[in-house]
Amino acid sequence: MMEEQEKLDLSIYFMSQAHKCVFALCYLDKGIRMELLGITEELYEDKEKAKDWYRRIAKIIHPDSCKLPDSEKAIAKLNELYAGMVKDDE
Repeated sequence: MMEEQEKLDLSIYFMSQAHKCVFALCYLDKGIRMELLGITEELYEDKEKAKDWYRRIAKIIHPDSCKLPDSEKAIAKLNELYAGMVKDDE
């Protein structure tokens, strides 16, 4: 991940939170996706924080409310990421 002083405000490149989340989930990998979506190690350690993170993103990109073309693909990727966060201790 980028160090604090090197972080860029990438949100200026997206029309909305939905655009940013769908793009990050469908077209980016690892570090930059983690940065854009706010994925931290803490989410893998704290299941409640992971659930809150998941619900916040899902609310933004769910195909019932988000009409972007790749929203279904993005929600599937979100579900996959979330499953990886909570797979232990279930």
